[in-house]
Order: sequence, then structure tokens, then C-alpha cells
Amino acid sequence: MPIQSVILLEKAYGPNKNAAIKAFKHIILRLLKDLNVKILKLERAEKNWIKVVLNGEDAEAAKNYLAKEFYTTTLINQLKKGDIIKGKLVDVEEYGYGVYVDIGIIDPHPKDALIPLYVLRRQLAKGHIVSTRQIVKKYAFMNNLPLEVKIRDIDESLGTIEAELSESQVKKYKKWIKQEVDRILVCGATRQMIRKAIIRSGHLRDILNIERLGLLEHAVVCKPGTTAQGLIAEIGKYLPKIPMKAFKAKEIKKWLKELDMLKEPTVKVR
Repeated sequence: MPIQSVILLEKAYGPNKNAAIKAFKHIILRLLKDLNVKILKLERAEKNWIKVVLNGEDAEAAKNYLAKEFYTTTLINQLKKGDIIKGKLVDVEEYGYGVYVDIGIIDPHPKDALIPLYVLRRQLAKGHIVSTRQIVKKYAFMNNLPLEVKIRDIDESLGTIEAELSESQVKKYKKWIKQEVDRILVCGATRQMIRKAIIRSGHLRDILNIERLGLLEHAVVCKPGTTAQGLIAEIGKYLPKIPMKAFKAKEIKKWLKELDMLKEPTVKVR
């Protein structure tokens, strides 16, 4: 039987990369339980993306299903304007003109997609003149945070890709802000690890639930009145070396209102 392999847009990184591989295998086995297929290998590929090697009568069907479910790496010349892809933030806070998202372009050369500052302003700051640093801070952007993006433009000759947040990603942020509860964004730990850390810290009563954003990325939803920043210090004791940031919904809502009061948007909101 032919062997099939696919590189999926989920990453195994940091101190818990081996746990991530193990957890991902359980997820995949659950998804493929009705197919005649065997996982021969599950390993890290270039840029920490996870490679799955399959064998069996339904190996090709399983490969296609996983690629649709998790997205997969591709060539820049196969990318099309309007494509929706879920990637991971990289090199956050290193550039003032926008943020980069790793969308799995690894051939012929690794290439990340840029969400320019003017697009971030339009989508996340109601068109007001704010800096990349302000948006990164307010929306708790961090390396490896999953973002679903829509491809705006591709220049193969220059090897550049421009993107914007997808409609569903923007709606997610609007929903989070409307809910007016804090969230702790965690990048680098499995859901089980996060839950254990919350229990050990004695703060389970302060948490509504844990939302899965990716394999190692989650949003811990705080109960009303509970501040994310305070919990980070407590939970962080049991998740050493794991990056966490506070998404403060009420603070973002207040910030957006203050921007409206200062002056009219300079970037037309579509």
C-alpha cells in the first residue's frame, strides 16, 4: 500500500513539544477512527510544523481529510488571492510596519505573510492612527498565537505575501470584547497541562472554561470580576517557561471608545 505524508499547520515547540506530539496523535487517531489507516510516524518538520506519515487502504483519504482539517504547507505559486489559512504569529514586536504570520510556505523558501499596520488599524482599531506596538499589546499578540488570515496579495517575483485577518477572526475578537471578561492566552502547553496548573494554583473557581485555539495554544476564560493579569502570576508557577498574556476585554473596549473621542478615523472602515 502507498505511503502518504502531509505536513500540517500545527506546531510542536518549546519545553512541551514532545507532549504536543503525543497529544496530537490522540487527536488524529480520534479523527481517523473510521478509516483503514495507520500512523507510521508523527514528527516535527521544518519550522516546527508537524509531519504525519500514513499507511493503509485509506491513507490518501486520511491525508486529504487532515489537510482540510488543519491546513497544510504549500508553495508560494500555489497560493491564491482570497485563500483562507490558519497560521501562527512569528517575530511579534520586532517590526513597526505590521505583524507576520507563518502560513506554511516552506518551498522553495520559507516565507511568512505580512499583515500591514494599516490593515491592523482598519480591522482592530476602527481605522485610527495607532502603532503596531499598541495593537500587539491590547490584543495580547504573541509568538505562535494562531490567527486565521485571508490572502490579500502575492508577489512571486519579490517573494512577498500580504494578508489580513479573516472575517471569522475579526468576529472572534469582537465577540471576546463584547463578552467583557478577561482571557489568559497561553502558547506552549496542552489543555491538560493548563487545567492541572489551574487546579494546583487553587483558582479553578475563577475560570469559566479553556478554549482551544490550537494544539498548544489556548484561551483561559476568566469569570466576571476575575483579572487575567493576577491569575497569570499564580498559574505561571506551575507552567514554567510558558508564555502567557492577558486579553483584557473591558480595557480594549475602553481604548476603542477613547480613540473615537479623540478624533475621527483616518482609515476608512469597510
